[in-house]
Amino acid sequence: MNFLHASNNELRPADLHGVLRYVKSFRGETFIIGIENTLMDQNLIETIHREIDVLQSLNIKILLFYYASAEEMLQIQPSEAFKKYFTTISDFQIFNYNSQSKQSATEEINALLATKNLCVLDGFKEDSASQCSAFFPLIMKGIHAQKLILIVNHTCPIIDGEPLTNIAASELENVFNLEILGEIPEWFKLHSKIAIQAITSNIERVHLLNGNIHNALLNELFDKVGIGTMIHSNNYETIREATINDVQALYHLTQNSVKRETLLKRSIEDIRTQIEHYFVYEIDGSIVACTCIEYFEKEQAVEIGSVFVQPYYNGRGIGRRLVQKACDKSKTNGYKKAFIITANAENYFLEKCGFKRSHFEELPKERKLLFEKNKRNSSILKKVF
Repeated sequence: MNFLHASNNELRPADLHGVLRYVKSFRGETFIIGIENTLMDQNLIETIHREIDVLQSLNIKILLFYYASAEEMLQIQPSEAFKKYFTTISDFQIFNYNSQSKQSATEEINALLATKNLCVLDGFKEDSASQCSAFFPLIMKGIHAQKLILIVNHTCPIIDGEPLTNIAASELENVFNLEILGEIPEWFKLHSKIAIQAITSNIERVHLLNGNIHNALLNELFDKVGIGTMIHSNNYETIREATINDVQALYHLTQNSVKRETLLKRSIEDIRTQIEHYFVYEIDGSIVACTCIEYFEKEQAVEIGSVFVQPYYNGRGIGRRLVQKACDKSKTNGYKKAFIITANAENYFLEKCGFKRSHFEELPKERKLLFEKNKRNSSILKKVF
């Protein structure tokens, strides 16, 4: 059993099929996009506006605003200071907020978005914090947007050594309730509260993007993993037991690694007959990783094999979570220990997954026979539950 490490984590859409699938699902939807005003001092805004133009061309409706971070909220900024940047956007409508009723304000915005693909919020005063505080929640509840995207002047938080690429709003709420956000920066705490508020207003997903990264907006929206932090209301990223419908996908998922002899060859029929032993890792409905458990009842042991993660998704903790899921499942079923046999990923399983070195004599009898038959120069690792 081997684990393939990525040699190239270049930011790019994973595949054309995936991009086209997102294009289809985004058409006609509304995105609320906020740009943090500290980005205005950099030569990035024109690039961001060009990306917004691409979204418009796909018939995506956009409500755009500029904002400053306040202690407890996002304060919408008057757009007058930013109008010099509007020349980079092809076609837009400015909505001037005034003293009209809240209901008529959202009705007017929806009416503008029905005729234009881009509406820019304006009419706010810099000293009108209470006005912004009352109006922004109204926007999220009244515009029926699919996404809220906040483009910030910050990097994605690193938690336990890994970038926080996505998290369910319910999990984030639990983190707040337990007051264990010590390692998360203050800017993220504020934006997270806004994200939770958006999710409760029926916005499906909130994206926090580092505006200093070139083409951050398009990379985030058209790739399954993205490059920012996504806070979501549904099961975007899950580990589940494989079903018979996954056989073909599992076979194609692992073929390149089999050809390089970093995974044992398994035919479609092999996978089909053992499908109930597989776990798959899905991102936005697509399988990007898998593992398989071999059971040795007499010795109360299992072997965790075929651990494979698509190279583009390496470095995100997916393999570690899959292995942990397999260990948890085995322990629940009454097994006492797990083995991993690997030719080129010993350090990974020792350092990331908590395994220790073992030796041939400890293997289950049936597995010893197969080990000798394959004659591979592999390391034997073990974890006791």
